[in-house]
Amino acid sequence: MRGRPILGAVSGLFLGLFVAFDLLMFGVIASDSPLFVLLPVALLAVGIVLGAAAPLGRRRGP
Repeated sequence: MRGRPILGAVSGLFLGLFVAFDLLMFGVIASDSPLFVLLPVALLAVGIVLGAAAPLGRRRGP
């Protein structure tokens, strides 16, 4: 597998938790909303996909 799926998963999870917590603190969603749980899980999955699709770096040679 190419890329960095673990880094993407961790980053997506933290981004999802941060966004869900911000939405909760600003009163956009309630604490019993399913979006509060689904948002971190969805962004975790997006992070895995983007991390796996990302290139490792510069290719060397032809």
